[in-house]
Amino acid sequence: MKRILRCDHPMQAEHYANVLRAAGFACEVRRAALYGAVGELPWHECAPEIWLHNDLDECMARRVLEELSAPNVGEPWRCVLCGEMLEPQFGACWRCGQQGQAHVI
Repeated sequence: MKRILRCDHPMQAEHYANVLRAAGFACEVRRAALYGAVGELPWHECAPEIWLHNDLDECMARRVLEELSAPNVGEPWRCVLCGEMLEPQFGACWRCGQQGQAHVI
């Protein structure tokens, strides 16, 4: 097993672990229960951590986490069905559900 990330908050750790699991990596969050002791114990002793079960997955798992934090690239777009303006990271209109970026602004 290999620790690949120390997180600021248990929710952040669970989110990243869920992303890794969805990508096919076996992992677990450790120290999440110790988070409440921050202040009484040093932060680095209590911070939630993500551990990979297979050390050989480290490079690919780090790449997945890097992609997760990469900025969104693209242009805002307008839904052709309802006219709602959407940011580039959305693949469907949040208002009507229309799929795709049919009309780029």
